[in-house]
Amino acid sequence: MDHIPTLSAPGDSIRVGETTLAEGPGLPLSFGHAYLALLVCLSGCAHFTLNFKEHAIRRGGVMLLAEDTIALLKRRSRRFRVFFCLMPKSFAAEVAYPLPSTLFVFLHDHPHCAPSKEDMPLIEGWVAQTRSITGTCPTYQNVMLRNQLQNLFLKITEQLPANQLEHTGFSRKEMLSWRFWELIGKNCIRHRDVKFYADALNITPFYLSQLTRAFFNDTPKGLIDRQVTLEIKALLSYSDLAIGRVADELNFADASYLCRYFKRQTGISLSHYRKHKREEGGQD
Repeated sequence: MDHIPTLSAPGDSIRVGETTLAEGPGLPLSFGHAYLALLVCLSGCAHFTLNFKEHAIRRGGVMLLAEDTIALLKRRSRRFRVFFCLMPKSFAAEVAYPLPSTLFVFLHDHPHCAPSKEDMPLIEGWVAQTRSITGTCPTYQNVMLRNQLQNLFLKITEQLPANQLEHTGFSRKEMLSWRFWELIGKNCIRHRDVKFYADALNITPFYLSQLTRAFFNDTPKGLIDRQVTLEIKALLSYSDLAIGRVADELNFADASYLCRYFKRQTGISLSHYRKHKREEGGQD
């Protein structure tokens, strides 16, 4: 394969594979409806421009490209080959849910991570395991891939000095955007209204909407609802709480309202989602 295929629709499942990108020099990378694209260099080397900054990618190098990343392959060696993982928004959100937000602040500004010589076997092992999961584990594939990606991101986090996760060069707009992201994680269980967050940031809801569209390509309400939906999914997946108790835990007026909210966000019922997760986890 000489190029990276695209996700043809927002609801597509995760896609993994390998490519030489032989058709890519001089062209911007496109991933269709992928929300995040993870690339790992398997061999050779290449020079990319990522958000107008030059990066030399060598064996073991990891690139995390968001849907708004401007990525251009400038040149590649004859042996250049990459492993890719394309994630739709819903899957990417599940991967990111338990991870530290500071990591994504860092990766937003540093989309290329080069491993140390000592970590090369870990990267190669991670790619081999991911290949194996996609080729031999159809029943639990999504759960295993989610765990694989979380382990990789946590490893990156562990390798970074604490001061590298503290970025002071953001503009005021960027700081407000990331602060909003942090506030959602801390408060979405009790506050689902945009005005609460705008007031906490001392800005208007309209200005907050402008920020989130520019930096996250979504509305404030869309980002809040996405996090609330992840909280609901976590309780349905990892607890035996009755639906009424789940509604209480997440500050919904009653179970009926929770059911309508979840169906509107996901297109499936609470009971169907819980049954599917239990079957997926072998709990039945």
